[in-house]
Amino acid sequence: MTLDTINTLPYEITSQIISYLDVTSLCRLSQTSSIWFHLVRSNDIWRREAIACFEPKTVTMDWYELYKHHTILNRRWELGHAATHHLMGHQDSVYCLQFDQTLLVTGSRDRTIQIWDLEHYQSIHTLYGHQGSVLCLKYDQAILVSGSSDTSVIVWDMRTLQPIMQLNAHTESVLDVCFDQHYIVSCSKDHTICIWDRMTGQLIRKIMAHRGPVNAIQLVNHRLVSASGDGLIKMWDIETGECLHKYAGHTRGLACVAFDGHRIVSGSSDKTIKVWDAQSGQCLLSCEGHTDLVRALSIDQDRIVSASYDQTIRVWDIKTGTCALKFESGHSSWIFDVQLNATKIVSASQDQRILVMDFAAGLNLYTN
Repeated sequence: MTLDTINTLPYEITSQIISYLDVTSLCRLSQTSSIWFHLVRSNDIWRREAIACFEPKTVTMDWYELYKHHTILNRRWELGHAATHHLMGHQDSVYCLQFDQTLLVTGSRDRTIQIWDLEHYQSIHTLYGHQGSVLCLKYDQAILVSGSSDTSVIVWDMRTLQPIMQLNAHTESVLDVCFDQHYIVSCSKDHTICIWDRMTGQLIRKIMAHRGPVNAIQLVNHRLVSASGDGLIKMWDIETGECLHKYAGHTRGLACVAFDGHRIVSGSSDKTIKVWDAQSGQCLLSCEGHTDLVRALSIDQDRIVSASYDQTIRVWDIKTGTCALKFESGHSSWIFDVQLNATKIVSASQDQRILVMDFAAGLNLYTN
């Protein structure tokens, strides 16, 4: 087909021809002539490719640029290339964290909670209320829930940053918290799980859940998963308190757990990570590589990120169990918590620092 012939074809036909090509072929075609370059740069073409690969946040945009930036982001994840930022402000070990696109919230042995602006990497608020270490926290747009070695759970208003209520039923440190629209759930070193009414703070149920400390919990669709120092994972019906399943396979105690409604991912002092089918109880994968306790986990549909007392952070393929990335120089002591999203990994450590690894630095993934 000559260049003159291309010029005579309606746009709809050339667009249809191009629609059969993959991204590599499109890039090669764009280099053959200026006419093909402009045809391949059509917003319609890259809109199709972008929608096939991810869920765009806006309707009108330069689809070619958006696709290019997402491709760069994926490549950075493959290579482990990220801009790093160390945040310092706590006066002691940082035990827990959660973040979103704009905010990071951290809890520390210094008894405070700090809220950080992730755009400027600055602490913007410090919350005081606990009389012991802040060991765990979770938040949404309305509330922040924190648990402490002082045995209490505090519920904070995310708008005013003031305490709404304090929940007291545990007799030892509160090791993890989670919540949904109806319930707040806490677990403790005292072997129990407490289920509270989110609106009133009333204790609905206290479960003697394990034979050891209940170190981690996750709540999805009225199913609560708990992980304990007794080496067991259990699934509970949040409405009735009934134990629905038990998962056994680790040779030592559990330190952390993640649950997406279908898969359970657990980390243990046996230095391994296991992936379980939540329904059948079958262990699908065992990931080995850490040389000390696996202290924290976070998952998405493709990846597991893990943090260990061996001072490393690893990224694993959640389908194959292959270790894709290993970060060794981010912290100088035990790592207590880690979380990932599509663009970042954030971790907290005994070294008093928070590490932010930003794989999307300089990229425009959201705006027109």
